[in-house]
Amino acid sequence: MKRALAAAALVFALPRLVASDVAAAVDPAAKLPPGGSASEYWDLVALLDDGFRVTARIVITNEGPGERSAAAFGHVLRPGAAPAVFQNARREGSWRLSPDRRRVEIGSSLLDLSAAERHFEVDNDKRAVKVFLDWSAAASARSVPATSLPSGYAVDVLALASPTRASIQVAGMSEPQKLAGQLTLTHTWMQGPESDLVLRRIDVTSTRSAPAVYVLDVLGPAGKRFSWAMVSDAEASRSPARLEARIENSRAPGSYPIPSVLVLDGSDLRGRVTFGPPWLEVDPLAALPSVLRMVYSLRGRPHRSWAEAGFEFTWVPAPEHPTVRVTGDAIASLSFLDALPPSPVLP
Repeated sequence: MKRALAAAALVFALPRLVASDVAAAVDPAAKLPPGGSASEYWDLVALLDDGFRVTARIVITNEGPGERSAAAFGHVLRPGAAPAVFQNARREGSWRLSPDRRRVEIGSSLLDLSAAERHFEVDNDKRAVKVFLDWSAAASARSVPATSLPSGYAVDVLALASPTRASIQVAGMSEPQKLAGQLTLTHTWMQGPESDLVLRRIDVTSTRSAPAVYVLDVLGPAGKRFSWAMVSDAEASRSPARLEARIENSRAPGSYPIPSVLVLDGSDLRGRVTFGPPWLEVDPLAALPSVLRMVYSLRGRPHRSWAEAGFEFTWVPAPEHPTVRVTGDAIASLSFLDALPPSPVLP
């Protein structure tokens, strides 16, 4: 994979290209939205030295009997070995949320966003999975504008390719391995069932922070598209005032297709995201308690995939300036709330 070109200094000196807004501080705390079908989750992906990768989702939901059930589940991947799975699920009263709602503890899984130094861990002897990740709160954290999302759906980007320290030990490893890398963390919440708002969601996150790039593309059940992107450095975050996206073609047919290319067209901004084959595919219901799994399965057949990706953005900042081009590597996460309907041309 090619390294990102170091064009960040020029990019962020050009406010005419990308709308520059001063974002209010983003609170990572649990929102606990009201409603019998309300839920929220934090999605984490960490890319570490020596080919190690960690994916995790931490969920709080009012679905099913009672309120505020919680689950944490994910995978540790390393070259030449099968993914190591971790999962914890607890009903209301059997997991912990701190008074400030920034520390979630579910069995042996912990997400702590209460301080400037953020932390995620899984310390599970039964499954022989021990994961410890530490990173700093990001000044570039942003809330995705409501105008770029389905009504009633909210997304915060809490960390984007943030430098991360890790300690990993899974079955087959004689001792913990100290690693470094990058981590991306998003927070999503809604008052109703997510499947009423989203059919497919694509998150694209750069693997490096110079510049850090995030692209969100949401397909609603009615076929309406919502797209947003941000480019960030250590001092500021900027995003195009207008962004439209379309899939140029799909890599393979099927109910959960991975695109070949996502084409981006914004105000003075053009971009492309290319997708490789998936390196992980999972049924997100498998880690949930049976009661919750039954409730969610009545609405559809969800599926999640992660794949290698690459991005390219180009623009002309002003008539006197040459075209600026930024390229880099990324990870794409594709979340399907249900199988896509058969169609010769996918949206």
